[in-house]
Amino acid sequence: MEEPFKIHTLQEYLNFYIEESERIFSKYGYLKLKEKIQKNCLEVRRAIQEVNQENFFEQFARINTLEAEILIILECIELRGSDNVVPFTEAEILQVANEDSKTYFKERCGLTLTAPTPHSLHFSVD
Repeated sequence: MEEPFKIHTLQEYLNFYIEESERIFSKYGYLKLKEKIQKNCLEVRRAIQEVNQENFFEQFARINTLEAEILIILECIELRGSDNVVPFTEAEILQVANEDSKTYFKERCGLTLTAPTPHSLHFSVD
């Protein structure tokens, strides 16, 4: 039986995104997207280090937003056509990541934007 997915350390979690950005963006350019992912990783690290009892929910929402932006950027880059060209500019991808990060996890769970948001930390975003 396959072991369930599990992240063991903060470094393991962040290294995945940093390595993905290196792998993808060294091939296709998009330096602003690479910088955004690496900046978000630094912000996630900082947010986790600053978590305490008083700010947990605020920091968790911030972490969810940062991760959603990273995932959206990576997904947009994977939308290459048969000509292997990404149909969006860096600016467009950054704008989509910023705007859609608020609803990303809700949509990934199959909920519509008009559906009530479940009472869960998974949907907590800035």
